[in-house]
Amino acid sequence: MSVAMSVAFQMPVRSAVAGALLLLVASPLALAADPSPAPAPAAPTALVEDVSDGVDGVQPMDYLGAGRTVTLKAGQTLTLSYLESCVNETITGGSVTVGARESAVQGGSIDRHTLPCDGGKLLLASNEAGKAGVTVFRSAPIALPGMKAPLPKPDLTLFKTHPVLILSAPGPVTIDRLDVQGIALSTVNVPGTTLDTAKSGAGLEPGGLYKIAAGQKSFVVKIDEKAAAGGGPALGRLIRF
Repeated sequence: MSVAMSVAFQMPVRSAVAGALLLLVASPLALAADPSPAPAPAAPTALVEDVSDGVDGVQPMDYLGAGRTVTLKAGQTLTLSYLESCVNETITGGSVTVGARESAVQGGSIDRHTLPCDGGKLLLASNEAGKAGVTVFRSAPIALPGMKAPLPKPDLTLFKTHPVLILSAPGPVTIDRLDVQGIALSTVNVPGTTLDTAKSGAGLEPGGLYKIAAGQKSFVVKIDEKAAAGGGPALGRLIRF
């Protein structure tokens, strides 16, 4: 009788231990099989033109996505350019929430105006920047036999004659004039990842059409007929590879 009772009481204990071991083994698998995807980062909508020292997590030439919040202390400033709307903002103090076409600001002041820029093409280029591959955009005009090949359509139009070049790694940038024959290919060596050509020599020709390449990427770039020389905001003169 005592033996039978001993067996009867031991069986549930063994089952409980086995169940616990099975749960421990299965738990990592269950966690690994969690189908919930990580949230995708917001697509870039704004370019940081300038920012005061001491503002956390933001640097000049960063892209920011809609919904990003930046906190500014009293006296700190943040200058943003919106890629689609071509809106340029200088914000002083307060809480800044990045939008699709302009910022929402609480507790601060904002100076907002519109600059000439290539809008949607800048937005597309920002999404492609940094990705591996060859030419970001492809223009492939077809010439009939015996006819001169037409010029390619521009991927970007710049509204200043001095581009701002943003590279993924230091290296040479080649500039090839497409609309005028007999002009030699020129090369600009970029020692870092950012070069403002307004600070380093002659600019491009208003109305000119150029192929500008860095590494395996290139853009066909049109310089607006009324493009002015000099620096200023990167919006309207930015080429980001």
